[in-house]
Amino acid sequence: MTSLDEDEKNDVRFAISPNLVEKDRQVYFSDYVIELQNEEDEKRRRIRDARRRAEKEQRDAFHDRLSELAKVGAITPDTRWRSMEDKLSSEPTYEPVNAQGRDVACDMFEDFVYDWKEEYRRDKVILGRVWEMSKKDFVFDNEDANVVDDFGKMLLESSADHQDLYGEIRRMSTRENPLYLSSIALFFKDLKEDKESGKKNADDESSEDEGEIKEDDEEGEGEEKED
Repeated sequence: MTSLDEDEKNDVRFAISPNLVEKDRQVYFSDYVIELQNEEDEKRRRIRDARRRAEKEQRDAFHDRLSELAKVGAITPDTRWRSMEDKLSSEPTYEPVNAQGRDVACDMFEDFVYDWKEEYRRDKVILGRVWEMSKKDFVFDNEDANVVDDFGKMLLESSADHQDLYGEIRRMSTRENPLYLSSIALFFKDLKEDKESGKKNADDESSEDEGEIKEDDEEGEGEEKED
């Protein structure tokens, strides 16, 4: 151990007794330094823990905002970060998260939509089975919450005789996330879009057929005039 210098020897904190030998004074000095280091380490630990809690609260607030945007349809499982980055960067919850790292907000967004997409992918298989079992001509007139709720009730009724399917549909119906986030709502939206797309294609084919018939009629009239 390094010998104490003159200033340390004269320090009243270590001059406990004029009869102390230098070795004992060094021990007292070392103990004091260790105590200071422990206090400093504890202070750093408290600061570090407080920072971690604050950062987690900031990330939770940003995640809650993503859920709110998903609830109103601004975010879907297929939404890309680049299409939302400008909008999200203007949100009050964005900057604190962005300060934690340049890619933190982007990574949180990607995780949010990925987890949502994976959950819906699994749920969609079950929903498809129940929908095929229902054999009901449900009216997909709009995406109003009450209509989606009626759709969910219809799926529950259709799966009532199949305990495993009924349990899964009930899980989707009673999840804590807002209605728009539920797999049932997404499945309803997909079915509605499929029906609208099918109707549009049928209308387009009908228009094309009418056009062909009209052209044939005009050609026939032209031939009669020539005769």
